[in-house]
Amino acid sequence: MKLSFLLDVLWCSLSSFGGPEAHYGIFSQILVKRKKYISEETLAELIGVFSLVPGPSSTQTITAIGYLVGGRLLALFTFFVWAFPAIVIMTIIGIFFTTLNQLPMFTNLLTVLPSVAIGFIAFAGWSLSRKVLKKTEDFFLFVGVFILGYLLVPISVWAVPLLLIVTGFIKNIFLAQPIQRITTQVNIPWIWLVFVVAIAIMNEGLLLLLTNPWLSLMTSFYRYGYSVIGGGQIVVPLMIQDLVTQQSLLSLETFLSGYAIDQAIPGPLFSFASFVGAQVIQDPSVSWLAGILSGFSIFLPGVLLVYFVVSIWQDLRKNQWMKGSLSGITVAASSLIVLTAMNQLFLLEVSLLGYGLTLATFLLLNIKKLPVPLIVVLLLAIGLLF
Repeated sequence: MKLSFLLDVLWCSLSSFGGPEAHYGIFSQILVKRKKYISEETLAELIGVFSLVPGPSSTQTITAIGYLVGGRLLALFTFFVWAFPAIVIMTIIGIFFTTLNQLPMFTNLLTVLPSVAIGFIAFAGWSLSRKVLKKTEDFFLFVGVFILGYLLVPISVWAVPLLLIVTGFIKNIFLAQPIQRITTQVNIPWIWLVFVVAIAIMNEGLLLLLTNPWLSLMTSFYRYGYSVIGGGQIVVPLMIQDLVTQQSLLSLETFLSGYAIDQAIPGPLFSFASFVGAQVIQDPSVSWLAGILSGFSIFLPGVLLVYFVVSIWQDLRKNQWMKGSLSGITVAASSLIVLTAMNQLFLLEVSLLGYGLTLATFLLLNIKKLPVPLIVVLLLAIGLLF
């Protein structure tokens, strides 16, 4: 079962385009609906929980699924299988960027992929909403979060975790549940949080003593991994400010071109760090190593936090008040995913082909017997053909 699970994770990795919200659609289709490793409600809870935790949210979610299926070791293998293909691909692109950037296939692919990715986001929102909207108050909360998210998310990235927390609290008001003292034993594995903090302190301390481009690069990526809530799209402004403006490690044009290509690569968006690492360390004999290490550096704190968070979540979700809060958080998470799909659809260039690909993606994902990678390849081929 564990080997078959990792093969399913590999399918997820090779099929996932467009960021965390689109990835959730893949997880729902492959890991929940098809293989039933976890329930849709559990997936919704994990999405909500890791939306509140620093790090790459979709990577943390699928790593946590591995934890639930087979424990800590399987969680580690889940992370490697999920992230490694994207890290390797982005490292290769970083090394051969000048040549690849001249190929028209990349330009064409970048115009087609957003339409397909939006279809996955819409599918994730639809699937989760059907499972978590059970009562009248859920629909009111869903609509309220949707409206507030539309108004507040463009103003501040902190709007997302704030909406999740507030919705969880309001859900308990509907349930008329007072805050209960947690009587169950809560296992808090502090060692994983200590690892995150200790590595951060060590890295920053070494920077004061040594001037080394490798150390500076790895420390920067590790810092992004524990200081960002919301995934790949949120980390980009921070990386531009640090790597392009302050450290001048690469040009803004190269940075943005690489990030655009990253949208065309399946897997987690944090793999963009591998492109940057391979670009910054120009020595052909070691640039591949810089790319691989950069990728794992940015993922490391988020993965360590999975071990810290999942254990606590498993104990706290037994508490009635926490159950109500998690129920509200899942409603908010599904609403925000639907909002993301709508916002991204509005950003698409107006074209019959683009909208058609989004609709086709959504409809085909509802056909359980069709493999997700086949759907992606088919739709991309149609898009490139026309």
